[in-house]
Amino acid sequence: MFVKRVLAVGCLTAAVTGVGAGIATATASAAPAVPETAAPALPALPRHDVASRQENDRALAAFGTQVGIATTVGGLAGTALGAGIGCVVTLPAGCVAGAVTGAGIGGVVGTIVAGGPTLIVSGIQLAETLNAAPGTSPYADPVYSTQP
Repeated sequence: MFVKRVLAVGCLTAAVTGVGAGIATATASAAPAVPETAAPALPALPRHDVASRQENDRALAAFGTQVGIATTVGGLAGTALGAGIGCVVTLPAGCVAGAVTGAGIGGVVGTIVAGGPTLIVSGIQLAETLNAAPGTSPYADPVYSTQP
């Protein structure tokens, strides 16, 4: 049954493709003249200076470092805490099953609890740096900075 369906679909596809090719190679007729109209003028986007490439690179590196450290520490602490709680809860049953389950759950919760707020704060700092004027972000060289 499957083979018959595949063959039927293949034949239909070939037929439709052949008909489409025949239509595509039919004699061309003259297209009606379409009057040209000018496109409406778009308003200019506001222009402003943005941080230098070096500032952007430093901000992106700091973002990655902060989020990476927060998720790593949060995951590790959550895993240890979850394993301990799971072991205590299942102590009469031998502790191992509870420790494994608690470690998995604690690792996920720790990563979210520590990494989530850090991701938000670091993301806001990154966006502010990317939109800052050159030399005004915290990642600018102090020699070239325009801040007092």
